[in-house]
Amino acid sequence: MEGETPDDMLERVSFGNPGYYRMMRDLEFLPNSPTLFNAGTGRGTLSACFKFDVPDDMIGIMDVAKKAALVQKWGGGVGYVLSEVRGKGAPVLGTGNTAGGPVGFIRMFNSLGEVVTQSGKREAAQMAIISCDHPDVEEFITMKAVNPDALRTFNVSVALTDKFMEEVMVGGTQAEKLLGLMAEVAWTTGDPGCYFIDAAERDNPTPWLGKLTGTNPCGEIPLLDNEACNLGSINLSKFADDGRVKFTELQSTVATAIQFLDDILEHNQFPHEDITKAVGLTRKLGLGVMGWADMLAQLRIPYDSQTALDLAGKVMSTVQKVADSTSASLARVRGPAPAYTEGIGTPYRNVCRTAIAPTGSISLLAGCSAGIEPHFSDSWVRTMGDGTQLHEQINPTLKFSEFRPKTAHDIDWKWHLEHQATFQKYVDQSVSKTINMPNAATVDDVLNSYKRAWARGCKGVTIFRDGCREKQVLRAKVDESISACDHSESIPDGSCVVCPDCGGGCS
Repeated sequence: MEGETPDDMLERVSFGNPGYYRMMRDLEFLPNSPTLFNAGTGRGTLSACFKFDVPDDMIGIMDVAKKAALVQKWGGGVGYVLSEVRGKGAPVLGTGNTAGGPVGFIRMFNSLGEVVTQSGKREAAQMAIISCDHPDVEEFITMKAVNPDALRTFNVSVALTDKFMEEVMVGGTQAEKLLGLMAEVAWTTGDPGCYFIDAAERDNPTPWLGKLTGTNPCGEIPLLDNEACNLGSINLSKFADDGRVKFTELQSTVATAIQFLDDILEHNQFPHEDITKAVGLTRKLGLGVMGWADMLAQLRIPYDSQTALDLAGKVMSTVQKVADSTSASLARVRGPAPAYTEGIGTPYRNVCRTAIAPTGSISLLAGCSAGIEPHFSDSWVRTMGDGTQLHEQINPTLKFSEFRPKTAHDIDWKWHLEHQATFQKYVDQSVSKTINMPNAATVDDVLNSYKRAWARGCKGVTIFRDGCREKQVLRAKVDESISACDHSESIPDGSCVVCPDCGGGCS
């Protein structure tokens, strides 16, 4: 808010709770950007992530467009699932016309996002997902190949089933050919990503309410139609000290953070009754982590090591365990999520508790590394959405440690993927992470990363080959010709996604 001091902001966002105030003041935890922007103002939503299923009729499509415009005006990012929209050229009964297909409507949603300013703070952040068996899937895969900036508000992913991936593994199939096309285009542009829809559905806590057909713009929150989720992240760099992890303090912060996020739901507001109803049923939270690379550096643990993966399991399993027990305790006091009917489901206050977001904006505020990414570089320059270049940023660990961690493009992509897979084991929603690859990576590297991500139990995967786009947000200071990502006000450490809390990003 104009004229607001940092203390004023903390007072406003903490709802008068001294524990919440202290946790944010000490940068141990921050909620997603819409909460920081809008809490206590009486305007805008406090949630970052929304998702709508687009129906196969014009009235329904326009209803989605209306809801999406309102969400973006209020500060949220939108995911769309267009698998039900009939293919291009299919007859439209009663009109004598033929359908324009889902790609045409994606262009419409993109235009909508370009003209709607999210609470005056950033451009729209959108995700489009389509099923691998849709008749227009090849057009969808290639729609950003010629001019990626033509759909610059969008990330795109293909929903891939287990059956599809099993056919890929057999080899010589149409499925393998289609995944190969995805790899070729992603090698060039960073899109599309993969959404492993059956893996997500296996963890659906409320299948009686519907299927998790798609995700928010960054991919870490599989959502039902009209659902939203509010996010927050714990700064792990604050819990490493003298060569050890402060697990007792971490547990205490997780418990407070879950209660804080649940309280945010009580203060939240949404621009449409369909969203209010869906959120009220499930009360989903997305507690994640940031500062992971900083914690490893403080402990002198290489990112590309089994020791790092072992610690990732210990840290995230602790977060998940405490998040679950805290939500269960809240359910006993405040009541469980209404989605649970008698005898169905564990009566948590929140049907989901954990997710790992890219944490672009809030990691900048906290002065820590983003999400679970390695450090992008020793130093970098950030280009904002309006073209403004920020001052050179220095890898923060170099200021307090003699240990020099490897940076994103010095780490083999398989280690990137292993970190994502390890954290996913202890996250009940999903993990947003970019599998960074050097400029010299091949199309086969991209293809193999898709296969490996599915085999390792990930719910999605996004790759980005360094330097594959002319316009990129992060640029390594040591090499002015190579940078990291194309998305407006995007994410530190090379994360190539757009969503409402990473300057187009999430949380």
